[in-house]
Amino acid sequence: MRTAQLLLFFLLVCQTTESLRDKRVNLGENVTLECQIGVKEIYWVFQKLTDSPVLMMRTFTIDSTSAQFYDERLKDKYSSLTLSRLLINNITIDELVIYFCVKTAPTLQLSDGTRLNITEASQDQNQTEVNNNSQSPNTQTPKTDNIMTVTSFILNIVLIIAIIGLLILQLKKPTKSRQHRLNVEPVQLEDFNAAQVRLTLLYNSLDILVHGRHFFSKISC
Repeated sequence: MRTAQLLLFFLLVCQTTESLRDKRVNLGENVTLECQIGVKEIYWVFQKLTDSPVLMMRTFTIDSTSAQFYDERLKDKYSSLTLSRLLINNITIDELVIYFCVKTAPTLQLSDGTRLNITEASQDQNQTEVNNNSQSPNTQTPKTDNIMTVTSFILNIVLIIAIIGLLILQLKKPTKSRQHRLNVEPVQLEDFNAAQVRLTLLYNSLDILVHGRHFFSKISC
């Protein structure tokens, strides 16, 4: 019941709280927050600008570092120190919110809010990392362009080789045809020579017959 009343009170008050203290931190460091309104029986609450307040934990005595967490998942990031101080381990951007401490006895009291901001050095480093991440695709672009260029060059070489192969195949076919004609032409030439020899023999035979006839005519005379 007390927790419900505390949250209701916090929801009402946090909307009108104007007193905020800024605390600059470096990302990755451990941050300690002190409660200005008490050192025992303290409730710690945080709030993001667009969300409702979140009840984190409750401390007990001054010398104790034990605390009651209302969300077990917060134990990895937050812990309690003596004097009800809040310790934030390895702070990240997610923990850059507004922190309040609340005291319920003897009267309900709410501290001023402590708003965490990163230092300028952390901002510059964070911006540099963002710029490096945004530029990383551009750094990979030349590599991609080189790969595309090499691939295109290889494809062009393959295409040229294929064209040359087709031309060679086309040139081989006429060569075979010419060889076939050359193989045929000697046969035709041999037939022509044989015919010429036959004609020569026939002509010689006729000449012998003619001269023989004249010879026998002279003898008979």
